[in-house]
Amino acid sequence: MRIGIIGAMDEEIALCKEAMGEVTTSVKAGITYYSGQLEGKPVVLCKSGVGKVNAAVTTQILIDQFQVEQVIFTGVAGAIHPDLQIGDIVVSTDCLQHDMDATPLGFAPGQIPFSEQWIWQADPQLVKRAVEAGRKLDGEIRVVTGRILSGDQFVASREKVAKLHEQFAAHCTEMEGAAVGQVCAMNGIPFVIVRSMSDKADGSAHVNFVEFTKLAAQRSFEIVRHMLAAEEAEVIVYSTKNCIDCNMVKQWLTERGVKFEVRDVMTSRAWQEEVERFGFMGVPVTVKGEKAVKGFQPSELERLLES
Repeated sequence: MRIGIIGAMDEEIALCKEAMGEVTTSVKAGITYYSGQLEGKPVVLCKSGVGKVNAAVTTQILIDQFQVEQVIFTGVAGAIHPDLQIGDIVVSTDCLQHDMDATPLGFAPGQIPFSEQWIWQADPQLVKRAVEAGRKLDGEIRVVTGRILSGDQFVASREKVAKLHEQFAAHCTEMEGAAVGQVCAMNGIPFVIVRSMSDKADGSAHVNFVEFTKLAAQRSFEIVRHMLAAEEAEVIVYSTKNCIDCNMVKQWLTERGVKFEVRDVMTSRAWQEEVERFGFMGVPVTVKGEKAVKGFQPSELERLLES
């Protein structure tokens, strides 16, 4: 599985690039893409540049030209949740554009006019992996999950911070993540945004930003590294929420001490296509290597595990 890793600034990708060792480079739309391996996994690394348009273009190229199957966006952000401090890490549950404003036409703040979706859900498995990776960091570093806002503006006032928190119940704000999330969702690609707080988005950025960006970037890099290094489950269960047979398969595997990854096909078109590749249209589908079992069939599952 090829993974796309994006940062908005040089500081946010420098450590990953150094850790990749030997790489091949390609330039598309003025953006340099570094292909290689990180922690033994095939990755494509790039710097999007600042802002939602740059992030969207970068992400679509990763998907079209480099066929990445997952996207991780890493970097720094400004904290807007009052409990967050500089150095804390936020892993996205979802993201949206706070500067999308068609409220005079009757749309909600952040809502994309005439669109059924404007909140982009991060992949639950990637979120889980990012949180687990964050807990491996040295020191008392706080890792939380929450909503991440994006807008083409550097938020630098306490009044704006309070308004964003009140309007959107968000944890932090930056300038790219929601664009990445939207493009990934449109293409059925799982994604997650990992942000380390470099400032409080409260007017003190001129004091905090430069000083803490390197530290924040280091922590974001360590999370990405641990995410990639995490042992991949040998067994995959494709499922949906509230699926009785799916839950029976997962319970059966758990009772036997089998480590498995759950992929909810309703959250990713790519995962739906993976199920279809095995010749199935429904779930649960339990996969080990190139073999698969449809439904809850204990005898067939036994044979699958023995293969």
